[in-house]
This record gives sequence, C-alpha cells and structure tokens, in this order.
Amino acid sequence: MEERKIAIMTDSSSTLDYMDHDYNEIFITRLTISFSDDEYVDGETISNTEFFDRLTSEDVIPTSSQPSIGNIAKLFETIRDEGYTDIIFLPLSKGISGTYQSSFAAKDLVDGIDIHIVDTKCTSVYLGFMAMEAARLAREGKSVEEIITVCDKHAEQYEVIFMVEDLRYLVKNGRLSNAAGFLGGILKIKPMLEFDEEGKIVGREKKRTTKKALKYLVDQIIERTKGYKKVQYLVTYGLDKDLKEKFDEELERVKPLGNIMDAPLPSVIGCHVGNSVVSLGYFVVE
Repeated sequence: MEERKIAIMTDSSSTLDYMDHDYNEIFITRLTISFSDDEYVDGETISNTEFFDRLTSEDVIPTSSQPSIGNIAKLFETIRDEGYTDIIFLPLSKGISGTYQSSFAAKDLVDGIDIHIVDTKCTSVYLGFMAMEAARLAREGKSVEEIITVCDKHAEQYEVIFMVEDLRYLVKNGRLSNAAGFLGGILKIKPMLEFDEEGKIVGREKKRTTKKALKYLVDQIIERTKGYKKVQYLVTYGLDKDLKEKFDEELERVKPLGNIMDAPLPSVIGCHVGNSVVSLGYFVVE
C-alpha cells in the first residue's frame, strides 16, 4: 500500500500567522482586503496591526475577498509538487465566505493529488486550532478519514460567543444573517453573536453595558462546558486594549477550568467585526 503524505491547508482567516506552531505541513491560502481603491493580501502585504491602525484612523469600512479559484489551485499544485499525496483543506465557514465553494472548482483543475474539503463552520483562532489538531494527527500517522472525522466532530461540537461594539461592519458586509430582526433598538446595546448550525453569524442576545455583556459571555461558556471531562478554551480579540483588559478580568474565572489558547483577530475578520471585539469559545477534547 502506498504511504500517504498528508498536508493540511487552511486560509488566512485562521489566525495562524499570529500563533506559535511548528507544523510545516500546514499551508495557507490568503484572502484579500480592500480599503476603497487600496488592495492588500491578508497577512502578507498588511499585518493585523497595520490593518487595525488604518481601520481606526479612517472613516472607511473595508471589504474582503475570497482567494481566487486560480490561487487556490496554484497552492494545491505547489503542495502536490512537494510530494504530498493528500490535502485536507479547512477553509473558513461557508456561511460567511465563498472560499469553500471555490475550492471545489479549484480541485477540478488539479490532478495527481487527492483533495478533501471540510466544512469547518468556523474561523479565526477556532479554525487555527482545528488546523493544528489536524496537523498533529497527520504527524501521528492517522489516516485521512480519521483526521476528517475529528475535524467534522469539532465543527459540530464547538461553540463560540462574541461581542462587538459596532455592528456597522457586519451589517455593511452582509455577514449578520438575522440583521433585520436583531437590529431593532440596537443603539448603545452590546450584541452577543454566535455561529449557527450552518456556520452563519446570528445575533442571540443584547446587553446594555460592556460589563454585563462580558459577564454573560463567560457565564454562558462556563455553563455550556459543564459535564465535559476536558475542554480546550479559545479566545480572540481585536486591538482595543481597554476592552481586552476588561475581558481578561472576566477570563480569570475560566482559567481554573481548562487550557486557554488565545490569538489576536486576523485582518480579514476585522473587516467584518471592527476593532472592538472579543470572543470566547471551546472545543470538546473529552
């Protein structure tokens, strides 16, 4: 039987540019960011710090674009030419991006390698964790089927709640699926958002103050993880230092319950949520 050499591929929304790891079998395809007429490659020609500096200094709501079919296919070919027999591609949730759909068209353009595409239903640090877990399993000699089974399980079981201070970005870019019903009377209200079962962003709750919102966020995740033996907690945040400090105070209640992995928000996600955002979520380990 031919020995399989498995590569893990994801996209720049995964936050892996800002997470420490040594998985050289992870490859990243990159989305693009536009500020009016200026276009950047996420994580290559603009860092998240540069992005958020510009976001907070200009009255412009940036947009993002998925990788082109050609660019995805080109990376597939690069991976094949490095001797890999299989690619497990973990793109951001198809509920908020067309990257998942485009990857199937790219797959049809490439011969000589088996390409497996997973509906991750997540993004940001949650996607980064899933990619690192997949790479770890590949190093341990797990089969493609075993790795995909774990990724599918994570996609179905993970939960995240996040709070944004400014909904303009999500509404402007069309990423809040129940915006019409959720926005009524939203002035000065702190929205609590989640991914639904299809990987779309939906509003769940509204809180009147940041303090109440952060407490609700942490309370909910603690409650939802009761009964699990082992949980991996994950945190992501924008570059609003004041908000992050307040969030860190609430997170002290989570630290005794399990390991917390955190990472700053990647630029491409910042296009849709702005700078003042925090999230807490988890994957079930046992």
